[in-house]
Amino acid sequence: MNHNNKLIFLGLLFSLLALIESCIDPVMPQLSGNDSESLLVVDGRITNEEGPFRVKLTTSVPINITFSPQPVLNANVRIVDDQGNSFQLLGDGNGTYETADKTLRGLPDNSYTLYITTPDSVKYISSPVLMQEVPDIDNVYFEQVTNTRFDQTQTYQENWLNILVDTHDANNKNKYWQYEFEETWEVIMISNHVKVVHNVENQGDFTYENIDQSFDKKICWVTEPSTPILIASTVSQPVDELKGFLIQSLGPGEAKLHIRYSILVKQLSISPEIYNYWKQMKATNENAGGIYSTVPAPVFGNITSLKGTKKALGYFSASSVSEKRLFINNSDQNVQTINVNDGCSYFDYALPSWIPKSYFGQETITGTKVYTSSDFCADCTSYGTNVKPSYW
Repeated sequence: MNHNNKLIFLGLLFSLLALIESCIDPVMPQLSGNDSESLLVVDGRITNEEGPFRVKLTTSVPINITFSPQPVLNANVRIVDDQGNSFQLLGDGNGTYETADKTLRGLPDNSYTLYITTPDSVKYISSPVLMQEVPDIDNVYFEQVTNTRFDQTQTYQENWLNILVDTHDANNKNKYWQYEFEETWEVIMISNHVKVVHNVENQGDFTYENIDQSFDKKICWVTEPSTPILIASTVSQPVDELKGFLIQSLGPGEAKLHIRYSILVKQLSISPEIYNYWKQMKATNENAGGIYSTVPAPVFGNITSLKGTKKALGYFSASSVSEKRLFINNSDQNVQTINVNDGCSYFDYALPSWIPKSYFGQETITGTKVYTSSDFCADCTSYGTNVKPSYW
């Protein structure tokens, strides 16, 4: 396509986009008072793990506003237990407040209450929360399953890997359970037999090259926390026992399993109130639909203003934690995996300076510099660390 044809094509494209936009009528859902009001959002939990007591304060975003939540600064935040101890939390300037003592642990069988005074002198208080003991996790393990995938008229059988937990409470005290996890996986960037394109005008002009790449950006470990809400109840069961509770499911095309993968599963004891709060949150997230669906109602937690004129979102909780780690090597499973930089494109030709590119390495034989279009494809430290974890 020559320069004039490109200009004609772009002109037609912008005209089409303008026409489409002019045919769309904006739809604004009906808002209740809570939907259009900015509310205090509290994220705080005490555990029996070592660390400072920490609470994060932000403001919610009204549904008709597109700005990001804002941190609440200069608030007075403290936590008081039922033994008469008071813990002052100091702000870091970004909406996070924590105790000066970084070695504090919550104590099972103690109750904790959160007090907040915002910069505009509104006072909030949480309901007292009791920290319960939590039993050890019996087992964390994986099972391979076969799932059927439908693609138009074709069906495919795919191997998946499910990570499961078994646990029980011999004392029959824990009826409500919550799980979180942290995943870590090893990354080794492919630098042998790399497809390198040599000509910007002719993408078919390429060879496969070995690339001399800096070791510091070649091998990394990526760690991510869990995002799903994982809760369970054994109230209706004769014994407090969970068997084969699903924590995570990994399927084809998964880079996490390509070399070595680890998951740290955390088991928390929670109260019926916290369980019901997370159950509502889960239902709200799963049932959120399109623009014509019912706008989800806010889920209020255990924090209220002393005068009763203001509401707050979020929950303050106290939970004991037990944890167990599982390692899975690539040879342990049969899920079809990919390397993290599979699908990346590499080239060794010159580009104008204003076009973004990232340096990958040098061709072993010629010493020619090789580039790619993003840091993700060039340097594993752009999304992980090259410092090997102590548990690896």
